[in-house]
Amino acid sequence: MKKKSTSLLRSLTLVVFALCLSPAFSSAPEGGLYPGKLAIQKAKDLSPEAREVEARFAKYLEEHTDEAVARYKTKYGKEINTDNVRELSKDYAPGGMEAEEAQTKAARARWSSAVHEPSSAFAKEIYRRDLKKPAAGNERNLVIFTGGGAGAGKTTSIQGVPGLQRAVEAAQIVYDTTLSSLRSSLERISLALEAGKLVSIVFVYRDPIDALVGGALPRAERMGRTLPLDVFMETHLGSPPVLLKVAELYRSDTRVEIAVIDNSRGRGKAAVADLAFVEKAAKRYTKEDLRGKLVRALEDAYEKGKRGEKNGISETVYRAFKGNAP
Repeated sequence: MKKKSTSLLRSLTLVVFALCLSPAFSSAPEGGLYPGKLAIQKAKDLSPEAREVEARFAKYLEEHTDEAVARYKTKYGKEINTDNVRELSKDYAPGGMEAEEAQTKAARARWSSAVHEPSSAFAKEIYRRDLKKPAAGNERNLVIFTGGGAGAGKTTSIQGVPGLQRAVEAAQIVYDTTLSSLRSSLERISLALEAGKLVSIVFVYRDPIDALVGGALPRAERMGRTLPLDVFMETHLGSPPVLLKVAELYRSDTRVEIAVIDNSRGRGKAAVADLAFVEKAAKRYTKEDLRGKLVRALEDAYEKGKRGEKNGISETVYRAFKGNAP
């Protein structure tokens, strides 16, 4: 009996040893979490080099959290924005935060996907910390969420509506989001209300084609900040229905207010709209129709770039947006 037990133990040991040598254990798995309090997800489908960039940034944020928060707050104040958090990565912004020289622009276009998950998790950490603080004497006890598809022109359109601009300036926290995920949106709102804050949502709509050609692509050329076309599309298709669902869930809650801005009227002509306008906007495109039009707009911008024409884009920006789009 003892001999049989010893043999069984030896067999189990060999199995465990073999498993530990398998690729699933010896290399970083797709998905999963990095160790630490920030619960940073491991992005899927990254190249080995991009995974190293992600791991390096995650390690920095975990081991130097207070320092990173201080750096962020010094630069961006009360605005919380995942894109801004990316600037803390030395791989993503080797020339420094908001630098616009060629090396940094190229790095941003190259490593955008690699730093996304650490940046998203760290934005949530900044938010959690800010919610624990009382509003300063010159601030309202208010969290403002700005929402809308990528390139919608949230900042400029809000600045064009004096009442909303004053509200943003007076708020304790301003969280810039796309509002394209219902789960994340409800979680953020719930955390604010649990912390005793009031909530205002400012939703900005801009036609997705115009948002790409007149918003996201010029910014990418200027700053190097890019995102895959499919991700861009999902922010525009996802945000209107999410806003409508949030409005339905909180329609009787006086702590939550919603404002809508129509930024589809042309430059400098943004105007206050309503939820009925958002309902119509949500039905404007099917996924297939929008993808086709976005791809054509991207190709047109690339061709203009090759000819040196106005509103053209570089090959670097083109490839970063193109991603896996057909």
